Amino acid sequence: MEIEKAYFTLPEILDRWSISEADLIYLAENDKLRLSVRVFGVPLELGDYEETQEGEHFRVPTEQSYYSGLLELHARDVFQMFRAAELTVSDFRTPGSDYASIWGDRDGVALSIEDLLLRREERDRFEAETGFSGAETGPQLPVFSASSDYHEVHCGGHQFRLGPIQAQVARALHEAARRGEAWQSGKAILSAAGSKSLKMSDVFKSQKQWRSLIESNGRGNYRLNCG
Repeated sequence: MEIEKAYFTLPEILDRWSISEADLIYLAENDKLRLSVRVFGVPLELGDYEETQEGEHFRVPTEQSYYSGLLELHARDVFQMFRAAELTVSDFRTPGSDYASIWGDRDGVALSIEDLLLRREERDRFEAETGFSGAETGPQLPVFSASSDYHEVHCGGHQFRLGPIQAQVARALHEAARRGEAWQSGKAILSAAGSKSLKMSDVFKSQKQWRSLIESNGRGNYRLNCG
């Protein structure tokens, strides 16, 4: 009988995909595969970033609680962990908020490589977006395609039908990525697209999965979430 697991260890993933540990590390460090850790009762604050007229960013908390479950790591922390074998982490990723951070007197969560996990949803997403089917083909990076007017966009396994301003944002980010300058100022991109709002979340609020298309670095810059 096969257990329906919510997450998997890295050795389980290596066995399933028949790839080397070095390949898995490459995917995780380059943010093509998002690894997670299991935590218990950590004080976690969720919130969004706002920007002042001077361009400075500050956090706006929306929730504080004691959280138990899986938390996604930032690629930078995965990079450090694979080199130092252990790391104390205080900032995590969450799909519904710009940031997730430890609050209160606790410095962070002490983690080691053995704590790294892959959520079932992330495994399935990666396999679907890359068309990965085993060692013979190997994983391919998610691809981006768009109609000539960018009103219809495919990002990996997701399809988006975009409005006029959304399409202009997608076009600008795609052109920037092709120039080798993937990270762009969100305010500048939105302003050039003719948006009255300078918040990416406002412009794309009609797209429930917009974070699968556009990624934030948490400091006001954005890029396409696929190649």
